[in-house]
Amino acid sequence: MVGISSLVGLKAAAFLLAFVGLRHFSLTFLSIPFLHASFVAFLVSVASHPSLNLPLLFAKSSDGRFPLWSLIIFGPYLVFIRIFVYLRRLKRREPLYNEIVEGVYVGGWPSPFDSVPPGELAILDCTCELPRSSLFSKNAYMCIPTWDTRAPRPSEIELAVRWACRKRAQNKPIYIHCAFGHGRSVCVLCALLVALGVADNCKEAEKIVRKRRPSICLNSLHHGSLEEWSRCRISSQKGGTGVSYMMTKETKD
Repeated sequence: MVGISSLVGLKAAAFLLAFVGLRHFSLTFLSIPFLHASFVAFLVSVASHPSLNLPLLFAKSSDGRFPLWSLIIFGPYLVFIRIFVYLRRLKRREPLYNEIVEGVYVGGWPSPFDSVPPGELAILDCTCELPRSSLFSKNAYMCIPTWDTRAPRPSEIELAVRWACRKRAQNKPIYIHCAFGHGRSVCVLCALLVALGVADNCKEAEKIVRKRRPSICLNSLHHGSLEEWSRCRISSQKGGTGVSYMMTKETKD
């Protein structure tokens, strides 16, 4: 699978070529937007590379909003993403979401025109590039900002799982979503199914999810993050401090 950094890097190069071509024909005014688009795409390509992995580039807040400066700088890219998500969903024609076990749903980012699962949902948002949907403005909400095709860190998975387990204890249904409900959200969901006792391990959890949502696609980064989360969880259950140490270490880093 080609990751977001490679795809956006190619996009940055294409915009730069367009800028150079327009400048060559003395169309300087028309070329400026392409230079800006190339610069933004280059930043996204670098920040989304696995060796760096900085999903906070857009400064998405804990309540799912983008500050004004981010909208000004990254606005064209953020708008493009929303259009791309909408068009791709039209093409695939799969359900926006699926219920995996009672009260636990996984799916894509909902537009204001979509229907969502019933009940007083608690929302786990795994995107860094999409805003909190207006459909969820009054719901309990937690954001684990993650790049498309990338995986949340094990410590972030643990935070999300603990939050979701508390909400399930309050009898709130959970909706975990990313852009399409194929990767990032499923990664967190697999850990949650293990924590809830629905599955014995993450591989079994993935099989359960795939039966309900066949289009899921976990890559090596998702599997690696889940494996590390599982190891730390087992260590913690045996009386160690695996998860706590991991979370403390990443906070210091």
